[in-house]
Amino acid sequence: MTQPITATAIQERVALYVTRTKKDRQYIAEQMDMPISTFYTKLNGPSEFSFSEGKRLAEIIGCTVDEMFIRPS
Repeated sequence: MTQPITATAIQERVALYVTRTKKDRQYIAEQMDMPISTFYTKLNGPSEFSFSEGKRLAEIIGCTVDEMFIRPS
């Protein structure tokens, strides 16, 4: 069963990617051409990812944009 859209869902997708690939959040930020501090601010709030940033994040972590907003089971 899927969970509702939450920032936690994105955080969990990123954490799952980090665990599976052994690549860290710094790597993701670099791939997004974004300072790590900005990445953390967007990942943890109060700022949000733009649609294009969300799409790029989904590509990096290997899921669809839709999947990124559903907590992994």
